[in-house]
Amino acid sequence: MKNMIKVIIMMILIGVSFSPSPVMGQFFFMENQQVGKPAPDFTLKTLAGEELNFTQYRDGKKAIIFFWATWCPHCRTQIKELKKTYQSFTDKGIQLVLVDQGEKPAVVEAYMKKNKLDFTIFLDQETSLAEPYGLIGLPTLVFVDKEGIVLDVTHGIPEDYEKIFNYNPDSKVEHQQKPVKKQPFWQDFWQKLFR
Repeated sequence: MKNMIKVIIMMILIGVSFSPSPVMGQFFFMENQQVGKPAPDFTLKTLAGEELNFTQYRDGKKAIIFFWATWCPHCRTQIKELKKTYQSFTDKGIQLVLVDQGEKPAVVEAYMKKNKLDFTIFLDQETSLAEPYGLIGLPTLVFVDKEGIVLDVTHGIPEDYEKIFNYNPDSKVEHQQKPVKKQPFWQDFWQKLFR
């Protein structure tokens, strides 16, 4: 009988430990508070050593801000995708803004050379943009329209990213689709991992 009680207690404890808590639910289903608001402006040094301002660099174009770090495996995968699709973004008038988070210039430069990457890299060595942009992990991509408004925040490049830029809630065009409600980032991660 004592063994049976121990087994029941163990099963209850195991069940409780694997059930999601309300705090976890808030974390996984959190919407970025910047969506619908102006993208916080910033001026940072680039890997080339010059100071660049985001608004001036964007120059009235749509933009994708890619927050990343060299140590992040998913960032490395995404940056390879960005390299492949860079010309497509440029042709569509989308400015890519790569912001390295918390690393020394020498580390980033070595990574760029090793992987033959030729992007303008903003260096946020102090991770000063993490709070204003509501970053909860890397990689994070922030989609900004021509007016500088944050349209969406994702943790990977969606295949239908153009829908994000083309959505206009005030438009009378019937065929226009509202962007699909995103899954929690951890679901997207697991789906990509086991694809």
